Amino acid sequence: MTKEEILQKSRGENAGRDIEDLEVQKTAAKVAYLASFGFCVLVSAINWILTRKVSAQVWIVFFGMLSVAFFVKFFKMKKLHELFVALGYLAILASLIVVYIFELSGRFLGNEA
Repeated sequence: MTKEEILQKSRGENAGRDIEDLEVQKTAAKVAYLASFGFCVLVSAINWILTRKVSAQVWIVFFGMLSVAFFVKFFKMKKLHELFVALGYLAILASLIVVYIFELSGRFLGNEA
């Protein structure tokens, strides 16, 4: 295969893709993950200060977002690591949903309804 054939094949594979745009999207996703974590911490801290309770709702949204993101990465990239991370986040999400349901029913931490 000649140099020109390799270049032509590469151009065909990368048609319609802007490398800079992909890098910006990747950076934006990382910043969004960090910002959403920060917002969850802020809301939880305010909730703790005012009610002495930490609400599970914000963390349900956060871990739900992370589990979906890593499942998508697993299905696209077929990397086993991404599956294990997604399953870990899913386990945390399921635990938080159970806690939230117990909070709603008034049965959490000895607060019998």
